[in-house]
Amino acid sequence: MKNFPRLAGRLLALMLVAGSLGLSSCNNPDTTTVLGNWTPSSTFAGTGRSNAVSFVINNIAYVGTGIDTNSKRYNDFYAFNPATGSWTQVTPLPATARYNAVAFSAAGKGYVGTGYDGTNTNVNANYLSDFWQFDPTVNTTTTTGTNTVTTTGSWKRVADFPMPNGVGRYSAVAASVNDIGYVGCGYDGNYQKDFYQYDPKANTWTPLTNGFPGNKRMGALAFTINGQMYVGTGTNNNQYNTDFWAYNPAGGGTWTQKRYLANISTSTDSYDYSAVARAYASSFVIGNLGYVTVGSNSAVKTDCYAYDPTMDTWTATNPFFYTTGGGAGRNSAVSFSIGNYGYVGTGASGSSRFDDFWQFDPSAAQQ
Repeated sequence: MKNFPRLAGRLLALMLVAGSLGLSSCNNPDTTTVLGNWTPSSTFAGTGRSNAVSFVINNIAYVGTGIDTNSKRYNDFYAFNPATGSWTQVTPLPATARYNAVAFSAAGKGYVGTGYDGTNTNVNANYLSDFWQFDPTVNTTTTTGTNTVTTTGSWKRVADFPMPNGVGRYSAVAASVNDIGYVGCGYDGNYQKDFYQYDPKANTWTPLTNGFPGNKRMGALAFTINGQMYVGTGTNNNQYNTDFWAYNPAGGGTWTQKRYLANISTSTDSYDYSAVARAYASSFVIGNLGYVTVGSNSAVKTDCYAYDPTMDTWTATNPFFYTTGGGAGRNSAVSFSIGNYGYVGTGASGSSRFDDFWQFDPSAAQQ
């Protein structure tokens, strides 16, 4: 019993050391253990592409649209089941092939809209505003002559995205909170910063009462954690945005500015999150953390960061490209999370387009 205080002290020291291991801070790259294990997932079944979209319904991910290395636009869609690791083609979007569209899921349906056509002679017609709902529970039967084909899922057109300037847009950003969709920013011939919410029950778009207080941008990202939407990154006139925002839809909706994605040193605060700033990045949410990886900032990126909304801090995890044979740096990839894993795939690096997919386990050290 006389040794109990000494033993307790040693145990406490061990606990503190153990607790310090894990994600490494952006400000402290010398942390012993960095978590996050990237492993190959099933290769995408469609043509390699970039600037596609994705959404998740009932633990099944849907990926479609995009552009390939020959500038061909797509309207096809594929379903990924992580339980079997299989990709299955589903009913294609019955609309103009496109890239740089947006997508979100709400109330058991997927929603896809806006984007860039790139084939019309009228430049304003290149910017799309149409929006479509995907229902995975209703199949589509198509008959051509004597040939009848049934494909998984069905699409129906819903209310078009608002066009305050008389044209559609592309490279906007989207997320959903409590079965309400949110779409904003993007490019319609000019950089934009407006935001709208979509109510699937009423099939209506409504401007956010408090707008969006951040900078104009395209190629940004958004993710949802515990009923709040986080919006940041992207580019505005070749400048990478460093402002980062949280939107709480409760009580009419309020925006709160979070720490800048920059190197800040003041008498009250000091941090360096400048490495997080980028455009056309990928993001996903696991547990109570948001993850941001790949994208570009002068060059394609491979680094990965975890955002803790409780602490308003960013922490480095193992990068997307960690060892030889790992995922190549890229931008304009798709990403999503299912269960305790994140997934990143497709995308572009220069003229290359990818069809590989990678799974991220935030709780494991890189193997």
